Amino acid sequence: MVHGEPRDAAQRSGSADATAGVRFADHYRKVTDGRREWLSVHLAAGATTPFGERLLEALAAIDMRLPGAGSRFVEELAAIRYVPTLDDPAAWRAGFEQLIQKLGEILVARALFEAEWPEGTSFTLEPTNPVTGAKPEILIDTPAHQWLFEVKCPAFIDYQDRRDANGRQLPVRGPLGNMPGMRDGTTLPRDNVLKDFLVSAERKFRDFSTKPRTGLLVVLWDGYIFEITSALSHTEAGLLTDKSWYQRDGIRVPFTAVEGVIILNHLEVIKVAAQEKWQARQDDPFRIETVGQPPNAWCPNLGRGALDPDIARLFNAHPLDEVAFAADYAPKDFVMWIDPGAAAREHRRAQRKRRLLGGTSTLTTHR
Repeated sequence: MVHGEPRDAAQRSGSADATAGVRFADHYRKVTDGRREWLSVHLAAGATTPFGERLLEALAAIDMRLPGAGSRFVEELAAIRYVPTLDDPAAWRAGFEQLIQKLGEILVARALFEAEWPEGTSFTLEPTNPVTGAKPEILIDTPAHQWLFEVKCPAFIDYQDRRDANGRQLPVRGPLGNMPGMRDGTTLPRDNVLKDFLVSAERKFRDFSTKPRTGLLVVLWDGYIFEITSALSHTEAGLLTDKSWYQRDGIRVPFTAVEGVIILNHLEVIKVAAQEKWQARQDDPFRIETVGQPPNAWCPNLGRGALDPDIARLFNAHPLDEVAFAADYAPKDFVMWIDPGAAAREHRRAQRKRRLLGGTSTLTTHR
């Protein structure tokens, strides 16, 4: 657990400490001890990539608010072992997805730690819930209120490949999924993934303290936002609605400690940038932009209202009912992707666009 009080405004002002960035890069190379790991290209001595520079800036900004947090993230990144795809393709995919999860946590921590909070606010990474023993990602403890954040990113490589290849999709479970043959060649809902995220967040947030608090689940997703809004907020089955399919003894599981879910349309931004061939979709993958990027979304739990305005602005998170006019955001029963031939061509284009390098690099020698 890393815990601390904020430094004063003078120390937090201006750009992140470049010296800290150099120190974090040196630390990563020291911890990996010459092994080829996921960020070896980006943090190479004397040849840091643009992505590596942005990552170091984010770590320095986090560490400026909470000393020791930057080094902690470095060690966690270094602990994600690289397995060449020729040795074990499944392990390579799992490692890359684990890397993106950790980078997502850095994105959210940076956004929160650079925000203005009331005097007397303290910050903690992975505080321990005294009742359940579970550890949310971030606690921000103001004099009057506690904010708990859990950050999740689903496994995505195999799922995106299936979605690209299939001609139809069921974003939500319902009667259509029980029709004969419907599941063949159909991309199925990801509601079990979201259910597991909510179960985890509930255990980390509930009974955390007697102080007034708000527990927020933050989930990174790609551009197909309707998949997660359907799983969470579809009126006939969404996990955050009164007709949730997830029940115990015929009663909806309420996730009472979870205020709602902030959906960050940011997975592709980090995923593309983190690969060894720098291809940025925005200049700084570790900032939540309000201009030039699609909006993020807020899905409240049943009976809850609007997201706190300051948190909403921080994450560029708009209520679902404000963005649901866009097809990419609106919950859906069924999606038909027209023209299988065109879908196959789009699948190949999507593979090239994602630029997953398959675990090889012309820039470094594997060890």
